Amino acid sequence: MLPNVSFTLITLISSASALLVTFTLSLIIFIHIRNTRDIGFLLMLNTYVAMFAFSFIIFFVHIHVLGADLYGLVGFNNTDELNTCRFQGFLIYTTFGCCCNSFVLQAFYRYTRIVYSKKRIFQSFTFYIVCILFQWMMDFLLVLPQYLWPGIIYTLYTLDYYCGILYEQAAAMWCTGIVIYIFPVIFISLIYMSLMRFIRRQTSNLHQTGRMRTVQRDSAVIRRILFIVNTLTLPGMPNIIHTIMVNIDRSKSGLYNMYRIQWMFPAIGIFIFSIALVFLTPQFKVLIFDTIYYRNNRVIPMEQRRIERQLQTQF
Repeated sequence: MLPNVSFTLITLISSASALLVTFTLSLIIFIHIRNTRDIGFLLMLNTYVAMFAFSFIIFFVHIHVLGADLYGLVGFNNTDELNTCRFQGFLIYTTFGCCCNSFVLQAFYRYTRIVYSKKRIFQSFTFYIVCILFQWMMDFLLVLPQYLWPGIIYTLYTLDYYCGILYEQAAAMWCTGIVIYIFPVIFISLIYMSLMRFIRRQTSNLHQTGRMRTVQRDSAVIRRILFIVNTLTLPGMPNIIHTIMVNIDRSKSGLYNMYRIQWMFPAIGIFIFSIALVFLTPQFKVLIFDTIYYRNNRVIPMEQRRIERQLQTQF
């Protein structure tokens, strides 16, 4: 009982903290892009909205789990309640996939800004709004087959009081893992390799046109994005280990609190990255600290404001 409650509390605290951070930062970014229509910050907002959505559904589900731990399971007495539980499990997978795949759009924007700098469509604010909507739609559609598959794929974890894919369902677990973990890493890696190939071929032209500094900055951003996504997939490693372990010995299913920690590490990871992204992205850090500084000091020297605006436009 005590370990179960401990894992649930850690997940709740992490998701609640992430909710507070992501909501605050999303609001700051939204206010900024409403005036500037900055594409880089638009894509950053997409990432934070995805983090907020994931943290919200994790928090909501684990509130019920904590209540069940303390007072006993009182729900799921009929088909409608079980279907609601299964749909919540589906949302957990899809929103986490949106978190990871949102970084693909950030990398794509950096790539097109260098390789297709003269094509106006790739520098269009509206174009990236459409891309964001398409990304969310695809994240849901790619995970949907497992949810709608004949036979029960998403089911109740009897001792853990929430729904998801059982580790015995290896095919469904691997298919879902590929969508939310593997695809983002592959796509961003391909974007980065294509960009490096382009830079090697166009080095002299880039120097002549004075674009090398911008190219180096954007390639560094893509490297950073690739590092972030690779690191964000690490919390999913226990799921891989548990899937292999359970399919070797089915009797181990549900042991070692495996379903309790299934989303505990991703919840912690999202909270950490919601803060770390501020410090990993220089222009974002400038915006946040500028907002804090501006609230405390309404009168700011004009030269300082000019420098800060110049830094922000380099995003």
